Amino acid sequence: MPAKRWRSCASRSRIRPHRSSLRGLFVDSADFDALAVLAEAKMPPASWAFCAAGADDEITANENIAAWRALRLKPRVLNDVGNVDLRTSLLGAPVSTPIMVAPTGRHKLFNAEGERATARGAAMAEAAYVMASNSNVTIEAAAAERKTAPQWFQLYYWPNRAEVEALIDRLAAAGFSALVLTVDAPVPGWSPRAARAQHAPSPEIRNINMPGQPMARTAYHPDFAGKVMYPATWRELEWLAKRAPMPVMVKGVLRADDAARCAACGARAVIVSNHGGRHLDGTVTTAAVIGDIARALSGKAEVYVDGGIRRGTDILKALALGARAVLIGRPVIWGLAVNGAEGVRDVLDHLRVELTRAMQLCGAANLAQLTPDLVA
Repeated sequence: MPAKRWRSCASRSRIRPHRSSLRGLFVDSADFDALAVLAEAKMPPASWAFCAAGADDEITANENIAAWRALRLKPRVLNDVGNVDLRTSLLGAPVSTPIMVAPTGRHKLFNAEGERATARGAAMAEAAYVMASNSNVTIEAAAAERKTAPQWFQLYYWPNRAEVEALIDRLAAAGFSALVLTVDAPVPGWSPRAARAQHAPSPEIRNINMPGQPMARTAYHPDFAGKVMYPATWRELEWLAKRAPMPVMVKGVLRADDAARCAACGARAVIVSNHGGRHLDGTVTTAAVIGDIARALSGKAEVYVDGGIRRGTDILKALALGARAVLIGRPVIWGLAVNGAEGVRDVLDHLRVELTRAMQLCGAANLAQLTPDLVA
């Protein structure tokens, strides 16, 4: 969302930038607004622009948030909600929370430890972490922070299949338990905001797991405009599903027919996503299509969702509409920038507390009781 809107919330959020922890910040409805202000103050301008940017007019980036907030709840009453159970399973692996860390790249732009701190914060919160292709630490370094929560890897399918195969084998050796193929950005989108504040490439910040370990650059540069950088097709999805020694899922699906075809090609799950509104502006919101896709995939594949989720009530709505779990993007980066691994943990813990309270107020004691009739 535009920085101007975040600043408008600052006066009512009692921001205290000197805090060593974020926990005292999370006390009212403007919590993430205030956290975004703190994060912007900590980041170089180009890093903030890359984090905050949406494509073109940023319509989708903003509407993602508004769409979850526009949905209304129909709570049940007189149910026993003294003990709320958030446990679920992701691709068969038990987890204590349906809140995950979404794949976002170049974390050394936000914290000196990069994705190592993100992975550690996710592990501290017992949340699954999806590491991005364009991360700035090795997959082995992130794996060292794992503990008991699953780690998945987000893949941009680059043209050389042998290089993709080598990476898949490294991921398997490092214990990554799923492969997330991103399919909604074959060419980069365009962000005027990020293009005006270009990150200067640095030898110290590399996309270290990509072929050639290139210096990290953002996609919002004229050199990349219109170039097909990640040429995945249905053929590549079928090959990946057969070749990978771990389950494959597809990220970036907004249509029920595409979701069903993904499952038919061997995908074990889909992530309903419009890339946070960062590539194609004017798409449908994820809140608008999660229900249709979940119905289309019932019994065929698991369904996850990201995009604009900022509150525990947003998470409840997503789960009630058929998502097995949600993925959190920008707020995790804000926490990382402000307080490293502990900041990531605090963001995830805050959302867990909010989800628990929302479930109690809706009369649901476990995730199985979050059904579509709770959402108007």
